Amino acid sequence: MLASLTKAQKKAARTLIDLALERECAKLIRKVSRLSSKPLDDVEKPNHARYLELFKAVDSFDRRLQYRYDGITGGHYLEVISYLYAEGILKEHDLEICDEEMINDVIRVKSVCDSI
Repeated sequence: MLASLTKAQKKAARTLIDLALERECAKLIRKVSRLSSKPLDDVEKPNHARYLELFKAVDSFDRRLQYRYDGITGGHYLEVISYLYAEGILKEHDLEICDEEMINDVIRVKSVCDSI
């Protein structure tokens, strides 16, 4: 079982979680920008259909954020960081702000996830 995180490890984890959230929000903003940049008189895709596409993108994203980020406590930081790393949202170079023990724990949890 993984040990609880130290104060410094929790601080690094919160920084990584904020970084991941920023990256995910940027991805949504790019998608919304792409969807909304089409001309309003596009006959191939009526405005209502475009609105529905935008709404679904934002709604789906909101649910994803709620599931992933709401109510995270210090006891779950390592799991969240490992999950974000396993999904590719966090990169190996992002983990450099962590100490060696935490990096090893994240990589170990990722390898367990990869084997499932």
